[in-house]
Amino acid sequence: MRNLKPLTTEQFEKNAKSDKELGLVNYEAFFETQIKEAHNFALGPYYWFIGDNANMLITVASKNIGELTPYSKTDWENKSPLFFAENIHPDDNLYVFSAIQYAMDRILELPANQQANIRINIYARMLNAQKVFRWVLIQMPGLYVNHTNLTTCGLMMITDLTHFNFNGRPILMTLVNVIDGKTEYYNLTMGQELKLKNVALPQITKRERQLLNLMLRGLNSPQIAKELNISYSTVENHKRNLRKKTSTKTSVELVHYMMNNNLL
Repeated sequence: MRNLKPLTTEQFEKNAKSDKELGLVNYEAFFETQIKEAHNFALGPYYWFIGDNANMLITVASKNIGELTPYSKTDWENKSPLFFAENIHPDDNLYVFSAIQYAMDRILELPANQQANIRINIYARMLNAQKVFRWVLIQMPGLYVNHTNLTTCGLMMITDLTHFNFNGRPILMTLVNVIDGKTEYYNLTMGQELKLKNVALPQITKRERQLLNLMLRGLNSPQIAKELNISYSTVENHKRNLRKKTSTKTSVELVHYMMNNNLL
């Protein structure tokens, strides 16, 4: 188990800022593939933005960001991490930035060909367009690293989870490290301190994860079979295997297990 130091926005900005040039001109073009594919695994309405550590600025944001936050695309762009922090619940700020910093540090430790193996999921409360806090899932599906000076640029994806009812408070963060076909999970919990620990959770295959995402989007078995181009019986077999892995009895229990353990 490892204790993480909670980070204020100012501390995060100081730690993450680089005095080197990033060397990337068109941020949106670089992350074009991840942006186009985001809807395939989004659990609900989502928006995205891209920030770079050289200038500590949000460089570009999605067109729909004003529909899911109190601010327009123009309001978000060319703002510092402080602006992002202002949209996060005050009780969640410290661990969100601590989690992002830790994930970035872990990614930078890996060889370039392994950096895509790290996935980060963070639960936090953020403002919606009506300035009401609701749970969201913060993910970083893309990261650009300038290996000359380790300056980074990240694509952040924020998914609205208003339509989910959590069975208790969710685990705050899951850091997933896929190595040689195996998955390592690290969960962050908050008490007196932020504690990051390796946890034993079931191995979920890529196909099972696709099926779960479709379940969470409200699709039934026939719809999932059509979407994945597999048979109805294959879908049901996947569901049975998932319930067995997670020791759950129903699809509802399975979904709650996945959400509460931040396995998506």
